[in-house]
Amino acid sequence: MNKEYSIENIQEIEKEIPLERIGDAENIAKCVSWLIEDNYTTGEVISINGGWYI
Repeated sequence: MNKEYSIENIQEIEKEIPLERIGDAENIAKCVSWLIEDNYTTGEVISINGGWYI
C-alpha cells in the first residue's frame, strides 16, 4: 500500500505518528489474533495506527 510513496514521503508521515513508524502486517495480525481469541468484544472499530488518529 505504501509503495506509491517516496522514502521522503514515508519519513514525513512517520514524523506525524506518535510511535514514529509505519505499522506492518504483524501489527494487524496481532489485533486479529486477539479478536479471534476474545469472546467478549463486540461491535468495536479498532484503529491500528500507532496513535496517528487519537
